[in-house]
Amino acid sequence: MFGAVSSDESRQPEFPGASGDSDAPRLISLHEGGGRDSPTRVTLSFFRLLRILLWMQGRTVLVRVRDIRKQSRLLLFVLGSFVLGYLGVGYFLFYQGLQYVNYFPVVGPLLSQRILFLIFGFFFVMLIFSNLITGYSTFFKNRETAWFITLPIPHRQVFAWKFIEAMVLSSWALLFLCLPLMAAFGRVQQVPLWFYPAAALVFVPFIVLPSVLGAWLILFVVRHLSRGWVKKALVLAGALVLAAVVLGVRPTSESTVGGTEDILSFEQLLRHTRPVLSPALPSVWMTRAVLAWGQGFGPQGTFYFLLLASYALAGLLLTHEVAGRFYYRAWDHSMSQRAETSHFRLHALLERGDRGSPLEPLADWIPFLGRPLRALLVKDLRVFWRDPAQWTQFAVFFGLLCIYVLNLRNISFDFKNEWWGAIISYLNLAASALTLSTLTTRFVFPQFSLEGKRLWIIGLAPLGLDRVLWQKFVTSCAGSIAVTAGLMTVSGIMLGQDFGVVVFFVSAITLMSVCLSGVAVGLGALFPNLKEDNPGKIVSGFGGTLCLVLSFIYIVVFIALLALPTVMELTSKRAGAPPGESALLLWGTYSAAFAMSLLLPVTTMGLALRRVRTMEF
Repeated sequence: MFGAVSSDESRQPEFPGASGDSDAPRLISLHEGGGRDSPTRVTLSFFRLLRILLWMQGRTVLVRVRDIRKQSRLLLFVLGSFVLGYLGVGYFLFYQGLQYVNYFPVVGPLLSQRILFLIFGFFFVMLIFSNLITGYSTFFKNRETAWFITLPIPHRQVFAWKFIEAMVLSSWALLFLCLPLMAAFGRVQQVPLWFYPAAALVFVPFIVLPSVLGAWLILFVVRHLSRGWVKKALVLAGALVLAAVVLGVRPTSESTVGGTEDILSFEQLLRHTRPVLSPALPSVWMTRAVLAWGQGFGPQGTFYFLLLASYALAGLLLTHEVAGRFYYRAWDHSMSQRAETSHFRLHALLERGDRGSPLEPLADWIPFLGRPLRALLVKDLRVFWRDPAQWTQFAVFFGLLCIYVLNLRNISFDFKNEWWGAIISYLNLAASALTLSTLTTRFVFPQFSLEGKRLWIIGLAPLGLDRVLWQKFVTSCAGSIAVTAGLMTVSGIMLGQDFGVVVFFVSAITLMSVCLSGVAVGLGALFPNLKEDNPGKIVSGFGGTLCLVLSFIYIVVFIALLALPTVMELTSKRAGAPPGESALLLWGTYSAAFAMSLLLPVTTMGLALRRVRTMEF
């Protein structure tokens, strides 16, 4: 594409800004250190390049949508129905929750405001992690980036384009989640119509600031991430943070709440949320702008919006002018360290003749896999550990799970009511299942596609792709069961559940782990993307979206079937329902949940095995 632009104007492709302009050849002729070009011309050339790339991405998305529509309109209908269903259900739940909280006397408005501070504060922190993880893959582990580096384009412009790409990939889910929230908040507060475009506008600088912080952190960390002690230091730092949470966050006891006034009880209950009220946080500026516009204080909301926008613009300027200049050095250092590390590992393996990793002796303890499959398992674990974009995101998920389990101590004293005890137990199962679906979609689904162009080597080997698929399924089941069963056991103990109840929920999450692992592995083989080496982009495609949608629908139906007998029993306990009807309902719903949990992975894995057996290379 760029060669056509630079070599011959008469053969330029028909896209905006690339036909009939006298400055078109200068679009590619700008180099680093091109001091003869004025800043205005450099800026103009960057925007011309941006238009070209946006046109290219738009055409690519359009072609993919057309291909999907031609291949299966049913799948496209399912995805569209899920999007509309989420927007409708999300709006209903947010509206009912905010309206319920707003009706509390005295503390209702304060509590709803604190909820918004918590939501946007959490989103801001997660956006930083998301940009850090996605940006690393986009900046330094992307074949397109390596191709752009070889072109006669200023490296700062390559950095700017990849910055925009990482920001979009990291932030689109936030905008999708916040759409029903803002609609529900506007209806509860009875805001004027201009509130909605204003709230949409304030999200732009809000997502820019985490992207700026993530880009700076990436350039800083990539200089040191290749060193062995960095991973150990990060693991140690994570353990210290968890220890600080365990020792520093104390649950609010029933006696403490009962011995204070109402307004003091409110502050005492929410004392752990005070850090999200710091005026130095951009999430606070975002929340105060939304609250001010919702309450009719237009000038105050405009002030916080301009404050947020000014910092976002300053961050963009500094990132482009300063961080962009160091991008090529960081990229070159990353490539050099990767080549040096690979050479060192190969040299040590050939010279010492050792097995090179303690993972292989551990894999020998799994006898039913066989030596070829154990070798593939060790390979997958090594690739996972050597990819910072993978293990850092897993560490973030695991840290959030630990914080979630620790926070269960704060609701244990409300567990005396039988109704609320059942509700909290099933909500705990739902939270664990949704986390499990996120883990399987993010880490399990891309595994088949990450084999890339090297897949033909395994496909032509006597091992066969079908056995490779089974190995990935077994590995996923073992890992997900180990995480979720332990999480469910600890959370059940913290909630004070009986032994039988803990066993019931552990069995349920184990069954869900097997089902969701089969769905992720099967759909990953049915919808592979062998041309992409970025797991984030693989998951963002059609197959990853379908996997997440199908997992979400399965979780909702499964938990509804499990909870239905309990809910019916608690609601009709005073009416004296016959025990036979309750037992019949219980076995019927449990059998349906069990059958669905087996049918779904068997179907997807069967289709995937049929596809890989007939796959051509």
